[in-house]
Amino acid sequence: MARRDDRNLGFFGRLWESQRGRHFQIVTNVSILSVALLVWGIIFLFGLSGPTDPSKENIVTLSWIGMLIGAIGTFYVGPEFFFYLEKKQVLDDILLLDSRAEVLRRRKEGEEAAIMLGSKHMSLMRGLLELHEIPVGKNLTNSPIIKSHSDINVEENWWNNSNSVLSRKLPGLDILRELFFHRFLILITSSSLIALFWNTIFGIASMGGSRDYTIDLTERISGLSSFHHLAPHIDPVSIILILFLTFILYLTRPYNFKEI
Repeated sequence: MARRDDRNLGFFGRLWESQRGRHFQIVTNVSILSVALLVWGIIFLFGLSGPTDPSKENIVTLSWIGMLIGAIGTFYVGPEFFFYLEKKQVLDDILLLDSRAEVLRRRKEGEEAAIMLGSKHMSLMRGLLELHEIPVGKNLTNSPIIKSHSDINVEENWWNNSNSVLSRKLPGLDILRELFFHRFLILITSSSLIALFWNTIFGIASMGGSRDYTIDLTERISGLSSFHHLAPHIDPVSIILILFLTFILYLTRPYNFKEI
């Protein structure tokens, strides 16, 4: 997508080009959704043996379709995501340079990466050039000024800010500072919390045609043959999981350098 010739573009090609500047964001979101669908399909259909559970027969077809879509999306969009991610890494390295000579040497490379990644990154590159009193190219002239790379991280919203508290608390896991994995973690923890709350309050299991039975995870893990209870129903394992996932989700909030 990012590297194809602009000539003889069809409808979808023109639509893609009309979103220039948002390509990285679009590719990232599609990649997250594709991986989530693929992972859910594999876990549900093969890990949890969903097709053999009569109470879940209504979502088996949707899970197969979702897994197929996720596999196709991951296969086609995944390489594009890593291509953009490589460009972002290049730009991040350039933004950390303190030497004016080095910035001048890598200026063209940085400008190309910034233009491909969008307006925010163009603004950061422009700010770096102006900081070192280097003339700003015409491609970056109209980009808004952003004070610094660290300032924008603090001001961004939760979803778009990969500089999270969790990534700071676990410095060995640099992967958490990649926007894809940051968003994937938010998506997984949020979805799991919704499923746990729904199971506890309204029930997700069906018995006798009524889907209002809670699965008691404590009894399920213990291997008991009967682990269904009329909702609402609370069990220790569900409470522990809810508290743990809530804590993890809270730690994905944007990091504030003033925090202790």
